[in-house]
Amino acid sequence: MNTAHIDFRFAIFSDVHANLPALEAVLRDIVRHNISQIWCLGDLVDFAPWPNEVIDLIRSRNIPVVMGNHDRRVAMDEPVTPLAKHSAQEQHARAQAIALSKRTLTEENRRWLGALPRSIAFNAGPLRVLLVHASPDSLSEYVHCQFSCSQLMKWQTEHQFDVMVSGHTHYADIRELVRSDGRRLTVANTGAVGRIKAGEPQATWLMGHYHHGKLKLAVQTVNYDVAAVAQAIKDSQIPDFYADELYQHGMSCSQALSAF
Repeated sequence: MNTAHIDFRFAIFSDVHANLPALEAVLRDIVRHNISQIWCLGDLVDFAPWPNEVIDLIRSRNIPVVMGNHDRRVAMDEPVTPLAKHSAQEQHARAQAIALSKRTLTEENRRWLGALPRSIAFNAGPLRVLLVHASPDSLSEYVHCQFSCSQLMKWQTEHQFDVMVSGHTHYADIRELVRSDGRRLTVANTGAVGRIKAGEPQATWLMGHYHHGKLKLAVQTVNYDVAAVAQAIKDSQIPDFYADELYQHGMSCSQALSAF
């Protein structure tokens, strides 16, 4: 996809996790910023009651999406593998939530999820931007702010990008690196729309602005009615674990995150 404009604003978000009110709030915020193009980095399903509604809204807006690990698991009916980092309570809740997504997703939306690409690339001026859910090698790899510089540079060489944007971790950050040969590398994470990590804003998305030969990235924060979503989870078949998590992290989170 070639978007080599002189003045180009774009938005990238990720990890909606079936949270329709959060997605609607983020899309309203994006509209306010004169955005030319929107992309989504996947994980549209699980943990809130609106997987079909989230997919339908994104499809109605013609927003390109890359496949996330939760999307693949539901679309391909993959088994749920327990993760050591999760408590027994979360492992049980996670299995229940994913099983519910598999039961309630429409067949059309399941096929659509299964056909999503693993990556998308576009140009911002001369800069090549690579979009992935987690990493170029995996839908489940955590590329955090302390991730190996050597591996990031290896991916840059292999996939020929100047900027890589991912989601998956649910933590937003922007990292600038300079190689020994002088080539620059930017690695950014959008954070999450629909599921809040401790200490993070309620919802975040990444804004890019290419202007006069320079690309500026900034993390945008959005608030929404977390209490209403938590109550909707409690009123649904989604395990209460995810409502309690929203209450715990969403009601006390800081309203703003520094723009990089």
